[in-house]
Amino acid sequence: MMTSYIRLLLSTALLCALVFQPASGATFTFTGTALSGAFTSIPIRTNSPGGNTVGTISAVVFDPTSGPSGQFPNGRIFFTNREMSVAGGAQGGLYSVDASTGVVTFIGVPSNTTNTNNNPSSLAINGSGSVYVGRDVSSAVFRVDNPAGVPTTTQMLGNYGTATTDDDPISISYVASTNQVMIFDQGLDTDLTPAISLLNASSTSASPSFTTIWNTTQTVDVNFRGAYSAVDNHGYFTYLDTPIDTGMAAIYRLTLGGTLETVLLNGVTTALTIDDSIAINPIDGSAWLPVNTGGTNRTYLRVDVANAALQSPGVYLANVTQEFTATDLNVGQNSVTFSPDGKFLALASPDGSDTLYLLATVPEPTTVAIGGLALVLASFVRRRSA
Repeated sequence: MMTSYIRLLLSTALLCALVFQPASGATFTFTGTALSGAFTSIPIRTNSPGGNTVGTISAVVFDPTSGPSGQFPNGRIFFTNREMSVAGGAQGGLYSVDASTGVVTFIGVPSNTTNTNNNPSSLAINGSGSVYVGRDVSSAVFRVDNPAGVPTTTQMLGNYGTATTDDDPISISYVASTNQVMIFDQGLDTDLTPAISLLNASSTSASPSFTTIWNTTQTVDVNFRGAYSAVDNHGYFTYLDTPIDTGMAAIYRLTLGGTLETVLLNGVTTALTIDDSIAINPIDGSAWLPVNTGGTNRTYLRVDVANAALQSPGVYLANVTQEFTATDLNVGQNSVTFSPDGKFLALASPDGSDTLYLLATVPEPTTVAIGGLALVLASFVRRRSA
């Protein structure tokens, strides 16, 4: 089962915030201009094979090779179940869901039945549809070829630091220009050494092939999340507690050559608590940040990094727009992503239903004129399909 919510009438100018709440789940208040207000919600746990077999959704990515399904030009979405597998029952690992029908399918890369450290936490995908699955505690990166057919799995990386200690590849992204996987490691060999590496396509766990292009040493363990942008060929990352730099909150980006740049968030003068994800719009290159404002309340910020203005060597200033706020929304690790055409924003929430929300970014304006004046109307229709 899935539920779609469609705004029927909307003025060309949003003169007030638009609030909408489904029968259960998150409440959205749309305050920006990038989202239309229409969205679909899919209860992943209910729709999973056998029902209730997915317990903690974590990491989502659209399949750019999949065909249309309903309103979605690319109808297949991959996600991971972070929970430990149960012998004869629920499986942690890689899944897919049809964005239109809500049908959930188990793919593979199952979590261990006895070790909760062997759980996937990040996803990436290349232009041929091969999916990369990252595991951040018992560190590993896998490539799953032909995931929608007869999948084959290759472990590309195991514990890969110079020491045989702790590696934490928490976020991964595919870099098409170099055919590599960018790994955001929140602790290379030690929790106090966040690093970013490029994993070569030929790499296997028996013969690892990667290059670390940046690392730093912390005095306090501060986790981070990252995503690569094909728009400007930078890897973007944010610490989960953003630092204040010259009076403003800051995120960071890295060139493929390893040059670090600071992006100041214009007008944001207090530190932000980031909710486990960062997403890049593949069309305009904007960075989207889910901000934890307390409990399960969230504010989503769009950062115009593509037009960030140079302030000083290596330091840029980017404008920030609050696109929406939400209550009862707590996304999982790496669980915010865009469709390949930038028309849908996916949010995966490990709530009681493991809900996947698909928010439309395509404007759907209709203006109704009465007596020469524009009448601002906003209404919604709830449609259920099984």
